[in-house]
Amino acid sequence: MLKLIIEDDEGRKTVVPFVRDEITIGRQEGNTIRLTERNVSRRHARLLRQSLNVLIEDLGSYNGIKVNGDRITGQVQVQDGDLIQIGDYDLAIQREEEARAAQTVPLDPSRAPTATATATVKLPDPGATMPALPVVNVPEVSEDEIEDLSNVPDEPPRHQSTAVIRIDQVSGSRPQRSVQALDPNDAPRLVVLNTDFAGREFPCTSTELRIGRTDDNDIAIDHRSLSRTHCKLVREDSGEWKVIDLQSANGLMVNGEPYAQVTLRLGDVLELGHLKLKFIAAGDSVTINSGTSNVTRESSKPSSKGPLIAVVVALLVIVLGGGGYALMKSSTGPVKPVKPTVVDPPNKPVVENPNVNPPTTPEDPPKQPAVDVEQKNEKLIADAEASIAEGDFTTAEGYLQQCKVGASPCPKAQTLLAQISTEKPFLKVLDDAKKALDKGDVDKAGTLLSTVSQTRLLAARYRELDQARQAAVQAIIAANANRPPVVKPDPVVAPVNNDAAKRAQLEKLLAEGKQAKKEGSFKTAIDKLNKCLELDKTNADCTVSLASVYATRGNKENNEADNAKAKQLYEQFLKVCAPGDARIARVKEILAGKQ
Repeated sequence: MLKLIIEDDEGRKTVVPFVRDEITIGRQEGNTIRLTERNVSRRHARLLRQSLNVLIEDLGSYNGIKVNGDRITGQVQVQDGDLIQIGDYDLAIQREEEARAAQTVPLDPSRAPTATATATVKLPDPGATMPALPVVNVPEVSEDEIEDLSNVPDEPPRHQSTAVIRIDQVSGSRPQRSVQALDPNDAPRLVVLNTDFAGREFPCTSTELRIGRTDDNDIAIDHRSLSRTHCKLVREDSGEWKVIDLQSANGLMVNGEPYAQVTLRLGDVLELGHLKLKFIAAGDSVTINSGTSNVTRESSKPSSKGPLIAVVVALLVIVLGGGGYALMKSSTGPVKPVKPTVVDPPNKPVVENPNVNPPTTPEDPPKQPAVDVEQKNEKLIADAEASIAEGDFTTAEGYLQQCKVGASPCPKAQTLLAQISTEKPFLKVLDDAKKALDKGDVDKAGTLLSTVSQTRLLAARYRELDQARQAAVQAIIAANANRPPVVKPDPVVAPVNNDAAKRAQLEKLLAEGKQAKKEGSFKTAIDKLNKCLELDKTNADCTVSLASVYATRGNKENNEADNAKAKQLYEQFLKVCAPGDARIARVKEILAGKQ
């Protein structure tokens, strides 16, 4: 069975069985899976199952879809373990092997779906992050299963750069993890390999540890390249450890590969910004040499007798060394004394000058300048956002391209660059809307602004122009209300000498008015239909058509004067229309507010 694993930005997961041929994902009601964070579009993505393959398709979302870090276009095939990123959510497809079906255990029967259950999986609103939910089933499935953790092998699987979500990591129906203390003698440790902190050790004496630059973390390392709270270490009930990035500025890497989260093996090297730490077992020690680090495993756990044994061994070496020296002196003449060897206590890492000028290794980054890298990146982002607000996308792109984390672009800079690429055409639309307003063409300005109403980067400029358009509309309404009616001779309408000519003229004006309405030229439509009523004040067709024009323009521009005029004309239509006119019922519904 295929399963879709969904993980929120705090590492909490939900599993959905993939039993449909098509699954839609988005923020609005009606999607198969509803993700409610703001950076998920109303209809964001679609997953299609075709035979043994699974395809994902972007449904025109604003922020797009990334597969293994690359933004996709069109339909893309996804494999088991591929990382799919939709907004703040990470998703992965996993195919459950039928050979393992007998090892699974069913969920709580009380959580089985009923016949009236909805097919939409609703994840929580952005006000609170996603809680640890049980596995969610759709109505076509009577029961779902997760892997039995007792059958997980002792040796963790080899790292894969895309398989950041595994079904055996899912909390499922288990309660939320409680933080517990661990025996220091059995706890693994993190050893710093570079920078001025080389040789520092941090025992993992709790099932959850936060790592960061500030003192409120469980492991606090005051280094410029770390975020205030950079990541956290978590020990699962199965005994395995994993590390989870907490949206740090400089990211998380394990053995040179970037991860959002990953299960750790003993000996793995974590890179938090420019800081490198080795994950080792209790009883292991690390020798830090120039460019390398070696792990030495002790034959037994440390004990309180370790220092005493070390002293005894040291004394034996001194005694034996002195005796050997005396023997050699008596037999062969003067020789250079042998320097006694001092044995370090067990579990003490061998470090070459850990606190005084540690050697520079190829792994160490160059000394940082006085300006903090993170602060520099924050300033570049702020300068770029200021340029965006001014509509200067070119300058903003220059700032964003300078924002680097090592050799890679900053994540936030990449997001803004993608948004700039999408919204560059909006600049010309807003310029054209301003020109239309300057000429007094509020209809054209309104049409142009409606096409860019979803802009994010240019939202302030859009609101400014839209407010100017609304003010122009109100000024026109006020001017028309205070202006006395002007009666002008109509040079277009020829004098009507007989009923046939009058009917032809009425039909011509009515047709021209309807056509102008379809084209969105409301002013022309109103002029034509008013001339139609001047010829025949009791003409029902002209009356109802003119009412429709006023109603359409009033609703579009939120113009109360137009809506009031439409209501008056609809009431007039009911007075002049034939008793059996088919439009009577619809007009009555409109007047009653049942539109």
